[in-house]
Amino acid sequence: MKQIKVFLGMVCLVAFLAAGPSKAQTVLTLEECRAMALENNSQSKVAREKVAAAEYDSKAAFANYLPKVSATALYLHNSENINLINDEQRNSLSSLGTSVSNISTSLMFDAKFRDLYLNDETVRNTANYIIQKMKASDVKGTLNQLGQGISDDLTLDVQNVYAGAITVEEPLYAGGKIRAYNKMADYAKQLAETQLSGEDQKVIVTVDEAYWQIVSIANKLHLTEQYVDLLRQMDQNVEIMKQEGVATASDQLSVRVKLNEAEMSQIKAQNGLALSKMLLCQLCGMPLDSEIMLRDEMEGALDIPADTVVYTQEDLYENRPELKSLELAVNIYDMKSRIVRADYLPTVALMGNLLVTNPSASNGFVNDFHAMWNVGVVARIPVFHFGEGMSKYRRAKSEVLLTQYQLEDARGKVSLQVNQYEQKIAEADSRLQMALKNMENAEENLRVANIGFKEGVVESSLVLAAQTAWLQAHSEEIDARIDRIMATVYLRQATGQLR
Repeated sequence: MKQIKVFLGMVCLVAFLAAGPSKAQTVLTLEECRAMALENNSQSKVAREKVAAAEYDSKAAFANYLPKVSATALYLHNSENINLINDEQRNSLSSLGTSVSNISTSLMFDAKFRDLYLNDETVRNTANYIIQKMKASDVKGTLNQLGQGISDDLTLDVQNVYAGAITVEEPLYAGGKIRAYNKMADYAKQLAETQLSGEDQKVIVTVDEAYWQIVSIANKLHLTEQYVDLLRQMDQNVEIMKQEGVATASDQLSVRVKLNEAEMSQIKAQNGLALSKMLLCQLCGMPLDSEIMLRDEMEGALDIPADTVVYTQEDLYENRPELKSLELAVNIYDMKSRIVRADYLPTVALMGNLLVTNPSASNGFVNDFHAMWNVGVVARIPVFHFGEGMSKYRRAKSEVLLTQYQLEDARGKVSLQVNQYEQKIAEADSRLQMALKNMENAEENLRVANIGFKEGVVESSLVLAAQTAWLQAHSEEIDARIDRIMATVYLRQATGQLR
């Protein structure tokens, strides 16, 4: 006996290992599905990146208020130096001593010069003395060297030029362009955030549709299983009645045909439930083969939230992402028109420069680094552009008016849409009340038919019809509840209150 127990234990262990580890079923609520879908959705990720980009644009626009500092470096190699005199003048300076000596000698032998200036013996002796001293002390060579030096000084050594500059620019007046840029960047950031909110609401609606579709299919599957059980029980009863001679083979075939149809509907519902759960897993960023169970699917009863959508017309215009986006677009185009206008207004900026050059520009172009600075005010005043500025400005104002017209049209359509969803909620309420009454009648009809069938006063066809009506009434009740829940979701989306 002990060996048999050990053997059975080993068999159970092998069977458990062969089956492998079972996947744990994850129970999800609607809020959890929404959160995972918002985190996983690619369009929401794109919208969030647009918000981050708009934030950077806003910071860049604010930087226009601050001074701009730039640095510049330059190196040039020139093939030749710069000469401030020509070659003939350079040669004259290089032979300055020779020219002076020749002039002096020629003057000594010039008759007119002698008659005018050298008739006096003292002057003549002095001139002779100077000439003798010039020859003795080589003044000629000294003057030649002096002339050569002057010629060299008039040649600028610019074969290797180094330059650098640090520039600081602070705008004083730009025609309102900087302020308009900052406001436009702020509006663009708000627009990106509004578009993100709109994308999130679309994701929420898609998730809600998938979620409640699963709940609907699960409830209908449970309903179909009950219907199949009813038909199987009836098939057994008809079989017994057939053996007793109370029912015919035709009655049994009718029941079995209905049973086959119900079993086929059960298989379709099971497949539809599996596919719907795959869709929800894909939306939530989960593996498609994840074993999930929805909280409302487990409860077995669809409770309609007792919330009421309350809003005003102002709230509608403020909360609806599409309307808010158009309002921001109007503001953006208005700022754009001001920027266009600012291009044709005077601009004033304060500038400062620190310059470093080699050769030095302030010390005779010597090969040395030298720094200098300057401060000034720069003004730019457009004078005449053949009407270009006015045409661009009018075009920008036309874009503002065009967006305003689109906003007015969108407001009318949104108001109509909200009224339609309110009508759908009222219609869903009426449909649900009718479905509940039909369900009560169908259940009572089925109860009476079953009693009559057992008593032998009701044919099987009437019982089958009662069962079919019972199934249809319960199915319509499920659809009515789902439609009522989704009608509220759609109305919240239409009023911009879906979070």
